[in-house]
Amino acid sequence: MAEKNITSARLSALRKMMCNNKLDGLIVTNNLDQLYLTNFFFYPEETVLLVTGRTVLCFTRELYVQPFGKFAPQTKVIGSETRTASALAKAKELGLKRVGFDAAKESYQNGKMMSASGCIEVGGFISKLRETKDAAELKLMRESNRIAYLAYEYVKPRVKTGMTESELAAELERFMRAKGASGPSFLTIVGFGENSANPHHETGNRKLKANDAVLIDFGCIYKGYCSDITRSWWHGKNEPAEYKKIWNIVDKARKAGIKAVKAGVSNKDVDAAARKVIADAGYGAFFTHRTGHGVGIEIHENPYNSQTAQSVLAEGNVVTVEPGIYLPEKYGVRLEDTMFTSKTGAKILTRK
Repeated sequence: MAEKNITSARLSALRKMMCNNKLDGLIVTNNLDQLYLTNFFFYPEETVLLVTGRTVLCFTRELYVQPFGKFAPQTKVIGSETRTASALAKAKELGLKRVGFDAAKESYQNGKMMSASGCIEVGGFISKLRETKDAAELKLMRESNRIAYLAYEYVKPRVKTGMTESELAAELERFMRAKGASGPSFLTIVGFGENSANPHHETGNRKLKANDAVLIDFGCIYKGYCSDITRSWWHGKNEPAEYKKIWNIVDKARKAGIKAVKAGVSNKDVDAAARKVIADAGYGAFFTHRTGHGVGIEIHENPYNSQTAQSVLAEGNVVTVEPGIYLPEKYGVRLEDTMFTSKTGAKILTRK
C-alpha cells in the first residue's frame, strides 16, 4: 500500500533524528504533524501518538479507533479519554528512558504534565522534516495549486461591475470545491479599489466599480496540502498610468525572486532579489511584508523568504514569491506564485 510506504519513510527519518538525539520515544500531539506521519486527518487535541524505535501507538477518542485502525493496521490504536496521560503511562510501562516532546507546539497544561513525568523538551523534529517535500507530497501540491490556478482562470472573465468582494470570494471557493478541494487554505482575500492597498484586507461587501483595482489572494486544501496564489489587475478601460507602472514593477520583482529560488541559495537572498527591484524603482517604502513563505500541510511553514531569514533553500522546499506595492487609499498590487525548489531552480506550481 503506497500510504504505508510513504509513512514508513517518514517514520524512518524521524527515528533517525530521535536516535541522533538519544531519544527512545517521542510524543506527538499536533494534529498536522500526525497527518504528516500517518496520512490520516485527526481533529486537534483528539489524538496523541507515541513513536518508539519500533512501533507507533495511537491514543485517541473512541470514534477514531475503528476507522484509523482499518486505515493503518500496522499501528496499535487505543481508545482513551486521557490521551496524554495514557501515552505517558505506556512510555513508563515500556521502560522508555528518554521521551521527547515538541514544547513549541504544546499547551501549557500538557507541557507541564510531560515535563513533570520526565519528558525532554526537543526542537521541532517533524517541522524540520516537513520542510522538504517528498514525491508524494509534491504530487498533491501540484494538484492543489493547479485547482487554485484554474479557479483564477475561471473567475477573472466573470468579474462584473457591481459584484461584492464576498461574492467573488464565494465563487472562487465554490469552484475549488467543485474541482476536488476540501476547502480554502486560508480566509480568501478579495480587495477592490482602495482595499487592495491593505495586504491583509478582510474581504467584505465593497462593490466593484466600473474602473477599479482588483486583488485576489487565495488557495485551497487538496488531500491535506495547501496552495497559495495572488493575482492583481485593473477592472475597466481607464487603467491609470501609475497602476500600470506599479503592476509592471511588481511583476519584474516577482520574476527576479523566482529566478533567485534554487537549492543552496539563502532565503534572505531571494527576498533581496525581489525587494531590490521595487526599491530601485523608488517604491521600497510601499513593500511592507516579506517576499514569501513555505507552504505544505500548513499555509505558512518554514522556510521564509524574508530580510531576516537565516535559512538556506534545500531541494524539495516549497515556497512562495509574493512582492507587492501598496499605495494607501488608492490601490495595491501583489503577484504571488508557489514553487518547489530544485537543484536547477524554481519549478512553478501555480499553473495548469
